Amino acid sequence: MNWKGHTIFGIILGLPFLSSPDQIFLLVAGALYPDLDHEVKSEIVKRGLYFAGALVLINLLLYLFKTQYFDMGFFVVSAAILMLYLIPHFASHRGITHTFLSLIIVSLILGFLTYKLAIFFPTISGIIALIMVTNDKLLGKVIPICVFAWMVAYLIFSNIQSPFVNISGMYYYVIPIAIGYLSHIIGDSLTPAGCNALYPINYKFYQREAMVFIGLWFLIIFFFVARSI
Repeated sequence: MNWKGHTIFGIILGLPFLSSPDQIFLLVAGALYPDLDHEVKSEIVKRGLYFAGALVLINLLLYLFKTQYFDMGFFVVSAAILMLYLIPHFASHRGITHTFLSLIIVSLILGFLTYKLAIFFPTISGIIALIMVTNDKLLGKVIPICVFAWMVAYLIFSNIQSPFVNISGMYYYVIPIAIGYLSHIIGDSLTPAGCNALYPINYKFYQREAMVFIGLWFLIIFFFVARSI
């Protein structure tokens, strides 16, 4: 499945679980991250490593020579960004980034970073998360789809009393990223190559396992609809 398929599939699977249209960008960021392990995306990973490496180095220099300016919170954020790009840098294609283990780690890291960014940039924090996992060329293709999905979501949210899921705090950012990430694993499981989602257990997910997840998705949606009637 290519970037467009993962983007659209992620939006479809994630839309019922959003608390706000702004989470669309987080959904797509999660849906696109796993393919950073591909050689084509090495430019994005290298850019992230240079940026994060510079931040960590600045923190270490401050700690060694200007302790009064060292901030542990800034160091944690810098280290989190570095980890975000180290994972795909050392991964093989459809390797560790296509697993539930990576889903948990990356969703927490990227969700935490976006949560912190929202303090300063509440309106565009989700877009920044998307920028972190795309290059200029891909971003230019993805943004129009996200904006269209945002408008659709806005119309839906404007005509319902309350969303199926209402979350706040850091989980407001973590959950949509995780759902987008899960959609990528399900999408790749539908392909003949499958997906080794249970790493380190050597068991591949194929179409059968993907259909189980899709069936569960329909059951959850049915439950939400029945509860709201």
